[in-house]
Amino acid sequence: MTNALLSRIELRFIDAAGHTRAHDLDAPSGARESSAIRDGLAISARLEHALGGAIVRATVANRGADPIRLTSAIFEVSTGFAPSAPARFFKHGYQSWSASDGCDVRASQKNHPRDAAHFVIRVNHQSESTRPPEFPEADTSELFTIVESLSAGERVLAGFIGAATSLSTLTVSSPEKIIARAILDDVTLAPGAHRELDPLFIATADESAARLAARWADAAGRWMNARVGAPFQRGWCSWYHYFHEITEDALRANIKSLEAMRSEFPLDLIQLDDGFQSALGDWDTTNAKFPGGLKKIAGEIRAAGFKAGIWTAPFLAARDARLMIDHPDWFIIHEETGEPVRAGYNPNWTTSDDPFAYALDPSNPAFLAHLRHLFAKLTRDFGFSYLKLDFLYAAASPGRRRDPGLTRGETLRHGLEAIRAGAGDDAFILGCGCPIGQAIGVVDGMRIGPDVSPFWGSTASGAGDPSTVYALDAIIARSFMHRRLWLNDPDCLMLRARETSLSADERAALAATIAASGGMLLISDDMSLLDAEAGKLFRAVAQIAAEIDSNAAREPVLALDLMATGDVRGLITETATGGAIAMLLNRGDSPARVQMSDLKLGGGEMVALDLAHNEKTEIFDTIDIPPHSARILRLKR
Repeated sequence: MTNALLSRIELRFIDAAGHTRAHDLDAPSGARESSAIRDGLAISARLEHALGGAIVRATVANRGADPIRLTSAIFEVSTGFAPSAPARFFKHGYQSWSASDGCDVRASQKNHPRDAAHFVIRVNHQSESTRPPEFPEADTSELFTIVESLSAGERVLAGFIGAATSLSTLTVSSPEKIIARAILDDVTLAPGAHRELDPLFIATADESAARLAARWADAAGRWMNARVGAPFQRGWCSWYHYFHEITEDALRANIKSLEAMRSEFPLDLIQLDDGFQSALGDWDTTNAKFPGGLKKIAGEIRAAGFKAGIWTAPFLAARDARLMIDHPDWFIIHEETGEPVRAGYNPNWTTSDDPFAYALDPSNPAFLAHLRHLFAKLTRDFGFSYLKLDFLYAAASPGRRRDPGLTRGETLRHGLEAIRAGAGDDAFILGCGCPIGQAIGVVDGMRIGPDVSPFWGSTASGAGDPSTVYALDAIIARSFMHRRLWLNDPDCLMLRARETSLSADERAALAATIAASGGMLLISDDMSLLDAEAGKLFRAVAQIAAEIDSNAAREPVLALDLMATGDVRGLITETATGGAIAMLLNRGDSPARVQMSDLKLGGGEMVALDLAHNEKTEIFDTIDIPPHSARILRLKR
């Protein structure tokens, strides 16, 4: 087996005269610590062997008389693979909605669709709005990556297991090396100050890429004290039927229906989504569609026997928000225009002529105090115990901040910690649209893919578009995070057969993928559209998902092939009784036949469940899967 090793460390910075400079440090080996002092800048690094790999820990200190600005820390990892070896790498997405998939190393096409995209799109889906030329977007993964040698069948993982101090990337432009980079955002390091960099984990294995990713997630969760102990979540959300048109009367009608239908749809939570707020940024006041106000709404939800949940986008505000009018100094400022940074676009969010949403600055102490007060009010005064926080990437937008001593990653982290402090430890916090690493240890749940939709979507268009098929891809790709970093939120299950473009097979494919992930289970339909068959499907999904979730802390839920790019994809988890539950999805437009021997599930009795028709079939050598459909496989060994 090859032996991956750290071969070089480089610190890039801007000195007091404004010159861009770089210092190299010999890579540490064994238990030896490497250190160097040049021009008053001290760099040290040590290597610790743990978790079946190596952890690199580095520190930078300014021992000079003048402040400097830190640009990035670069760690070059040698994979041991030949430069000419055929290889793939796992390109992990930046935030909740960003695509994660396997890519060929050294592909002939080096451009990425986002290279020419609008600034807001790049701020959404990349840790840098413009990549440096040596770290092209097409070759760059966020937070961690896995390089897989197709000839040797071996894999090397490199990933940051801490993310509290910076955003980070890993670039794979050739099979023989991974360039891991902590992005330090030209942050000021004052004389006498020091900064400990987030630790980097390196591991080599011949185990599957998915299991190797789960090992990284376990290490990151342990390092950052992940909150993984919340109970299995079952609930209802207003978004995917009503969208922005939700009203107090419509919400109240669904509360009554859910109370009456509790035996058919055993749920614990009712969450009000976008559409209630008086303005984007003013989260404690309502618009004319909600005359009773939030405290009354939460009271009615709780009186019906449910936990009350609410949606906010705490790091965004629109021009007509009271917050933006009263506190123009609370925003991240564009370096060139001097205006607040545009970080979102939605004409439904504002009554002004400006359809953009602007990024707030959690490095500002006054805004942090506002966040603590706001979320204490929503939880302790109003009575919401479930908080969905959306569009969180906005706090990490590029631009000038109040505190030049904080990186963008630290700014986002500070904002999340302020919300947690205000909401209290007992509140369930769900992150969404959030850079993955900075939320570990603060949130209880995390959306791990783009929005589902009441339509399937084209498998030929660009990944990341809101559609059910891309949500399914993400559920599979990030399944290994569940109960290691948080509870995975695969987004909502849509059950309705009316007012939707999803076929019965497509609805069942969504249901099967959510169930097999073991993640959170929320539905999002007008309850008046659901019948007994929908209730039966929901209860089947809830039973399978709860069984998988109950074992997920011990045994991760894994993609059958994390690097897969074909139309047939799947999930598998070992059960507590020694068997396994798997899911096969045909996301393509043509029927698929799968050879069971190719899945390498091991011997035993296997039964397939078709959720669309509630049919069970014993499986032997092959299984046929129609387009846009899925099967749950239960293996008894």
